[in-house]
Amino acid sequence: MIFQKKQIVVLSLVILIVIAGYLQYSYKKSSTASNDTQNGKLGEAVYVDNSLTDKESTDKNSSEKNNKKESKEGKESSIQASQEVEEFFVQTKLSREASVSKSTDSLKAITEDVNASEDVKAQAYEKLIMLAERSEMEAKIEALITDAGFEDAIVLFGEDGGMDIIVKTPTLTSQDVAKISDIASRHANVSLDKIYIKNKY
Repeated sequence: MIFQKKQIVVLSLVILIVIAGYLQYSYKKSSTASNDTQNGKLGEAVYVDNSLTDKESTDKNSSEKNNKKESKEGKESSIQASQEVEEFFVQTKLSREASVSKSTDSLKAITEDVNASEDVKAQAYEKLIMLAERSEMEAKIEALITDAGFEDAIVLFGEDGGMDIIVKTPTLTSQDVAKISDIASRHANVSLDKIYIKNKY
């Protein structure tokens, strides 16, 4: 009787252990299936995340490279434009000096020509003085415009008694124009309506 009771107890325990094991196995299986359904397999999820990260990283790097390239091109374009403007101012002043020098030599030759009449010599001498005075005024006005806060300026007297002024600056306000016109008018005795100002940058 006691032996049978022990057997029943042991058998009951074995059955309980088997049931517990089965329930635990079933629970794990259903939990894994649920996770797989919701999130996919762990390996696949990591792979997808990495792919997205790589794509985002590639896009970011590509965007940064494009931005750097555009910035570099912009800077190079700006530098080139600045160099062209600088060259314009230098070349224009050199051309003006060459023209003045050539005219001065021609007029001097007339004043020193023994065969030229006194009247022709006098006219050549007057033109020579006027040329020297204009050159001095151009240089003086350019220096004053630069001193007023502008990067550079070119002053050119016209044959009609007017004056062209090119200022190296991004923009010209009405106050800037008034300031430059005042300088030119006072030092060259040119009326304001004959002073033409523009910017180059």
